[in-house]
Amino acid sequence: MSGEAKRRAPRVPVTIVTGFLGAGKTSLLNHILSGEHGRRIAVLVNDFGSVNIDADLVQNSSGEVLSLENGCICCSLSDGLLVTALRLIRQENPPEHIVIETSGVADPYEVARTFSDAELQACAPLDGIVTVVDCELAPGLEGDMFELAKRQVSAADVAVLNKIDIVDQDGLKRAHDWVESLAPNSRSLDVTQGRAPLELILGVGGAGELGGLEDGTQTPGHSADSFASFTWESEEPVSMQTLNSALRQLPRTVFRAKGFLHLREKPDHRCILQATSGRAAITVGEPWGDDAPRSGIVFIGTRAGVDGSEIAALFEAASG
Repeated sequence: MSGEAKRRAPRVPVTIVTGFLGAGKTSLLNHILSGEHGRRIAVLVNDFGSVNIDADLVQNSSGEVLSLENGCICCSLSDGLLVTALRLIRQENPPEHIVIETSGVADPYEVARTFSDAELQACAPLDGIVTVVDCELAPGLEGDMFELAKRQVSAADVAVLNKIDIVDQDGLKRAHDWVESLAPNSRSLDVTQGRAPLELILGVGGAGELGGLEDGTQTPGHSADSFASFTWESEEPVSMQTLNSALRQLPRTVFRAKGFLHLREKPDHRCILQATSGRAAITVGEPWGDDAPRSGIVFIGTRAGVDGSEIAALFEAASG
């Protein structure tokens, strides 16, 4: 890029949306894209699996949605993130804000490190890190999952405490205390279905002093060896009854399941599955239209706890 082009390049602020598996990041993104903020927003979506389910779950109502597939943007896809962000800014009609949804197993410090690149700092300053927290489940995670969730919260400029409708006052206080202990300088917002006030999550002007970004002292929040994913796909219709049975039989080491369903009971509509730690919800989406009905579900869990053949056997029994 020439010096003159650099001077003309717009400054497009970047917001990173992070949070553990199933916290509600996609709900927050849909809220942002459908909100009345008057900005052209581009969304970069990363999913940990061979099929980027999240990119399809984001309702592209007012912005451009791009996917970074089959990897995690804090490690294997970091170069692709930089290139994609620069391409967005250099296009003829660039966005006015970029929102990056990380996968649920991404380390936000490593994603933010990408934006310490001198070229990106000049045209894509990091505006803030928004961490979505599942009020009920996050404080009770264990092992590698708990350590990663703690890092995601510690990076927050804004902590969106989601799903407050399914916890009592003691549970909400527990979540607040946990967030306060990890990110005492962050702003906490209590919400349901990711509906945070947009003026409090866009234009934050934070992320200026993430400890360890410059000197490399932060330890990576996860190893690629700690988590695994498996994608099950089928064109056969799925029975609701047998689907519920398959979900109940998933091992506890499978923490997250999400995707599309071709339900026998709703053959004309794409249905959406969201499941986390024993909680599952199925919603009826838009008609299939010209798309061939299909099911595609991504399962994410511990490396040793995601047995693709076992999961496939469960869900093949639910279809056909």
